[in-house]
Amino acid sequence: MFALRILAAFAACAILASGAELRGTWSATSPRGVLAGTWTAEDHQSAGVTGAWTLRDASGKILLQGGWSASKSAQSWNGAWRSTVVAGAGEYSGTWTGSVSASPQANLIEMFSTALRAVVSGTWKAGSASGAWSIRALP
Repeated sequence: MFALRILAAFAACAILASGAELRGTWSATSPRGVLAGTWTAEDHQSAGVTGAWTLRDASGKILLQGGWSASKSAQSWNGAWRSTVVAGAGEYSGTWTGSVSASPQANLIEMFSTALRAVVSGTWKAGSASGAWSIRALP
């Protein structure tokens, strides 16, 4: 379950058209292997971006689900995530960071649109665990 902590970070790199909900897939490395799932995102203009994410097993069954949030700094986007175990007790949370080649003036919508053209990646942290993540946006 420890490896499951990393999720929301990956969702965080959503690609958004103003006011639209975007969705995609994510994957991440963890001390226990590779994880994968789905994400959605909604732009809140100056308030940042929020969304939902799932961790799925190989058959597509949802194991964890949760939410995430993001805000942009000059060189990166940063966020937090939280999740709950679907078929049992337990909650996980952590942080994530992603960098994208964009001008410091680029807004989150512009940065998120990068994932429509290329895989976007970053790092995640949950307690003492950490790893890498990547997302892809679906048109």
